[in-house]
Amino acid sequence: MCMSINHSTSFYDGRQEKIEIEYRPLGYPSPVLRVMCNPKPQPLEVCKCGGLIFHTHEHIAREVFSGTYQGVPIIYVMGQIRHLCYQCGATFVDRYDFLPEGGTITTDTENYIIWQLGTIPMSRIAESVGLSVQTIANRATAFGELEFESMLKGNYTFLSMDEVFIGRTSDGKHRIYWVLNDISIPWKANNIIIDTDRTKENVIKHLMSLKNKEKVVAVCTDMWTQYKEAISLVLPNAVIVVDRFHVIQLAEKRMDDVRKRSGCAKADKAAMKKDASLFLKSFFQLDNTELERLDGYLKLDPDLEKMYYILQDLLAFHNIRGYDEALEYLCKWESSVINSGVKEAVSLYETIYNWLPYIMNFFNYRITNGKTEGKNNLIRQIDRMGFHYGLATLRGCLYAHDRRQAYDKWKKYQKSCEKAEGGSDTPGIYETVTQSSGQTLDAA
Repeated sequence: MCMSINHSTSFYDGRQEKIEIEYRPLGYPSPVLRVMCNPKPQPLEVCKCGGLIFHTHEHIAREVFSGTYQGVPIIYVMGQIRHLCYQCGATFVDRYDFLPEGGTITTDTENYIIWQLGTIPMSRIAESVGLSVQTIANRATAFGELEFESMLKGNYTFLSMDEVFIGRTSDGKHRIYWVLNDISIPWKANNIIIDTDRTKENVIKHLMSLKNKEKVVAVCTDMWTQYKEAISLVLPNAVIVVDRFHVIQLAEKRMDDVRKRSGCAKADKAAMKKDASLFLKSFFQLDNTELERLDGYLKLDPDLEKMYYILQDLLAFHNIRGYDEALEYLCKWESSVINSGVKEAVSLYETIYNWLPYIMNFFNYRITNGKTEGKNNLIRQIDRMGFHYGLATLRGCLYAHDRRQAYDKWKKYQKSCEKAEGGSDTPGIYETVTQSSGQTLDAA
């Protein structure tokens, strides 16, 4: 029986015998393809203690999980020898190039598991490779721990700090994750740290764990005082940039407050509630029908009309290119707010005034939490997929998804370059790496 070479290249180099001993196809209870094989072990040279003389201690049968064949999990049954070291008395089994020492999952299968984490439920991954869900979760946790240590050593220029609300606990409390992302590369955001505690002390602890924190140039965050204090304490050379989307979000909340307290008739308030999004969109995004409805609503309450145009002016603020021009624009906006007499607008102005230096830093560094907000949605989806993963497992899934996303985007970038050059029959870097690593398992 011919099987895909993508599972484990070293198994199919003609150096061992393969005998099918059991095959239950998909659809039957507990589908499995069990194969007896005799792969060539790596030669033993020296024990961990330094001993050079061993003898055969016992013969054992070992089962190794190695992906799937036509949707059926493959299990290799290997006859192995357990060796005994004369010097220290330790026992150990043969080693193979396709199998981590002491492991029961081939390297290619483990790569496949990591490749799928954060994309499909763990139950489906477990089913496709014939392992338990707990084993998949353990692999995710181990991968997350390894990647976490690597992420702390990164040379980051721009960071993004935010929190993501993913639901409520059984006692009604908010379930919130604090995230720190790397946004140094414009087209992606890699998660560095995710935790359940966003207090100042915890943020300081995590920022202190960064190995190259002196290289951070700027940190984008929302208007949360504890974040500002933690960044100023641990990263004194980094500039704090208040995220533009959080400024607009605050203005939209004030707009909603004015709409809710408007003194118009009950029927009109109900209609405005249905059309609440009209008050928050840019004027240029509305069609003629929407503009007509909006105009009718604005005539019902003078404060509503004033607040609407104050919001519209603020929406255009971050589109200005220069620092000086933006500051001049904001001064004119300030005058219109004060003259309006709308208390919600004045409250908005006071918040912006308190955070003004950090808001204006946007025009020097042009970084936002946009990519982080997208990743927050991804965290919610992954967490929902696992019915609230534990933090360690969720972290592994998030890191794995980041690696896969970066790999896919690099593939698209390479193909676009090849297309611009007129195409080529020579395999690119992505295809070469994929073929040599055996990433593409036959996991039907």
